[in-house]
Amino acid sequence: MGAHDTEGQYTGQPLKDVSFDQLACLLRHWTWGEEARLRFERELAAFPDEHTRNAGSPDGVLGAYYHWCAMLCALGEAALSHALTFHTPLDVVREDLEAVMPWLRVCRKRLVDVPQSFEAHPTLADLHRDKDTLRRLRRIHRAFGEAFRNEQVTREVDALDH
Repeated sequence: MGAHDTEGQYTGQPLKDVSFDQLACLLRHWTWGEEARLRFERELAAFPDEHTRNAGSPDGVLGAYYHWCAMLCALGEAALSHALTFHTPLDVVREDLEAVMPWLRVCRKRLVDVPQSFEAHPTLADLHRDKDTLRRLRRIHRAFGEAFRNEQVTREVDALDH
């Protein structure tokens, strides 16, 4: 996924231009997103059938989903504002990210804003059936994690060499 120079060393520009502190923050938010993603995947899989997915208010699953999406939204906005998605290795998910950013913003708003009245949410069956969005979210999530971790490892190796 990442670019490599002729010696095989990872060259994830422009992540090299991201400060160490900002990289740490990106990794922290990705880790929080990973925890939410895992919780969402676990809770979604725990619903045994379509009838259960349509019944009631699955607050736990939706909370984990909104939390995951909110973390991806924060990462996406950071990546877009620093043009990270126009360069290797994050360029491969730029179109996916641009396509889902409006939805990620809706999810973040649902997570952090308390509405005046009850609002309609997608059902678990809707989330389960919407394979395209879930695939995009997983692909974006994986790309961010790989890019940030690779950059961190590269910097740690470089620090040992000096």
